[in-house]
Amino acid sequence: MKIMKAFLTLLFCTGVLTVSAQNYVSRVSPDSVSILKSRVDALKSAIKLNQLKLNEADHEADIEKQKAKIIELNGSEKAAAKESSRMSDALQAGTETDLKKVEKLSKKATSSAKDLKNALDKLRKQIDNVEQIRTEIQDEERKLANHSPSIIYKN
Repeated sequence: MKIMKAFLTLLFCTGVLTVSAQNYVSRVSPDSVSILKSRVDALKSAIKLNQLKLNEADHEADIEKQKAKIIELNGSEKAAAKESSRMSDALQAGTETDLKKVEKLSKKATSSAKDLKNALDKLRKQIDNVEQIRTEIQDEERKLANHSPSIIYKN
């Protein structure tokens, strides 16, 4: 008897759930769904814009680091060139006879100049990247300005 009641109760619950699942009626109008979708798109654009701005800030920080490195390399390059020039003058005057030392200083000056040139090239590339990111930011801001849907709730 108890098994029969349990079986009937289970059967009744299953039938009610099936019927209620088939009778679902949407309470959201198609217009409000399209408005909400456009709002989601606007939010996605805003998120992308913020990510681009963060990316730009990271690249700006890298540029500042690169500028500091260039200033340091410029100082060492000038010092190496000055020392190489001084040793070369001493060699011509006959006061210095160590050719290896002069050659070593000359290589150091050349290496410093090459490092400075590479750092400047890297700085130019980073500046180009930042400019590209800025144009992307401007594009996203334009898209976002055109993407401002108003949400109207109806009772």
